[in-house]
Amino acid sequence: MPIVTGLLSLVQARPRALRAINLLGSAGTTAVLFSIIYHITQGNVYSAEYFYVDHLSAVLLFIVALLTFTATLFSLSYMEKEVKEGNITEQMLPRYYGLLNLFSFAMISVLIVGNLGLMWVAVEGTTLASALLVAFYFNREALEAAWKYVMICTVGICLALLGTMILYYAQVTAGGDSQALNWVTLKSIAGKLDPSVVKIAFIFILIGYGTKAGLSPMHTWLPDAHSQAPSPVSGLLSGALLSCALYALVRNMIIVQGAIGTQFPQYLLLGIGLLSVLIAIPFILAQHDVKRLLAYSSVEHMGIITLGLGVGTPLAIYAALLHIVNHAVAKSSLFYIAGLITQEYKTKNIDQIQGVVKVMPLVTTMFIIGILAITGSPPFNIFISKFMIIQSLFEHQQWLVGGVTLILLTCIFAGMMRYSLKMSYGAVSDGMHQVTVASSAMTAMALSLVIIIIGGIYLPPLVNNVLVRAAEIVLGG
Repeated sequence: MPIVTGLLSLVQARPRALRAINLLGSAGTTAVLFSIIYHITQGNVYSAEYFYVDHLSAVLLFIVALLTFTATLFSLSYMEKEVKEGNITEQMLPRYYGLLNLFSFAMISVLIVGNLGLMWVAVEGTTLASALLVAFYFNREALEAAWKYVMICTVGICLALLGTMILYYAQVTAGGDSQALNWVTLKSIAGKLDPSVVKIAFIFILIGYGTKAGLSPMHTWLPDAHSQAPSPVSGLLSGALLSCALYALVRNMIIVQGAIGTQFPQYLLLGIGLLSVLIAIPFILAQHDVKRLLAYSSVEHMGIITLGLGVGTPLAIYAALLHIVNHAVAKSSLFYIAGLITQEYKTKNIDQIQGVVKVMPLVTTMFIIGILAITGSPPFNIFISKFMIIQSLFEHQQWLVGGVTLILLTCIFAGMMRYSLKMSYGAVSDGMHQVTVASSAMTAMALSLVIIIIGGIYLPPLVNNVLVRAAEIVLGG
């Protein structure tokens, strides 16, 4: 469906028809993905030669389904205003929507293939599609960011390919080469794999997919790419793409833990997770670009999720999966909001964005709610998953890591709140006046914020059951 929608977009010149095609296409894709998720919640697992969908897939499919719809919905008015402002031409719109649908197709492919080799191909496909979106404005900064993104992620993904090839070697030597790199087959023979070979494979896989997930110190592409892409794409990059990269890492991690136990991968994950949280702090505390501020926040959250995976207890894995969902919803909405603000003020410089509350009162309210949520403040959804990850660290006797993480999170909260309040309540810049935001953009942001608020108070039993079953899969069940 995304491919068909994208092809129809490329041959459509009328803006109104282009908007209708993409709105219907994204709504249809989201509806089909939700139907697949519901099918999985009824206890079914879809398994074929090249495809495999279970409860772990369902968690990530929910993210891609929701963000595909909200990003497209937000794009309708946002890109139209970009045309009016002269930032892009009307002839660039078909290419934008074509690439956006190709990007969605690649991310969905990552989550439904049952072969680790094909999963690598799909992850590389997300790089190729999203790189053209990062470079969409074709100015100096966008082209530099896209080039940096392609170079760093390609090196990383090549290392992931090497790790996957080494894992295949382990499969062949264990006598399980009848279905090469099939995830179910690998899981069933994990105990027979050579532990030394598997350790080497996991190091390459962790570095490779960790680069794509924005984990430190391989994160350097992320702030540039997220800040230069159109804001709907930034939301998809931060919320969905990073989550898909973590999914690929987790799928491989399950095989590795079945072969060598949990101690080796957990120590690596704890170390790289804590480093990711630490490295984000100086860039958040001394930041001048609002979209780069949100991008470094994504580095922090990928680190927090990795800490949860590193602890490896049932509570920690459950919390890490919940945090993936919570972060995706909250961060995508913040990028949408930041897009509206920067579009209106015609700058991403925090010092030049003042008094947003008087220009866009409702948007400012949403912005403050989003910032409070993303920094882990109660009663919003991220507080719950962050709290459980910290709790699991202390329960697992990781006193030093838990204490340091709490201190680091306090610093990040201070930096994020400082800049958000400065932007919201400063003196209004000259020439600025109150503006009306399009209903499609408001709907996309409001949908995410409703999930953020409700998710901190109530988790539906159906969602809880999917997360529990997904955590069981990660734990080897």
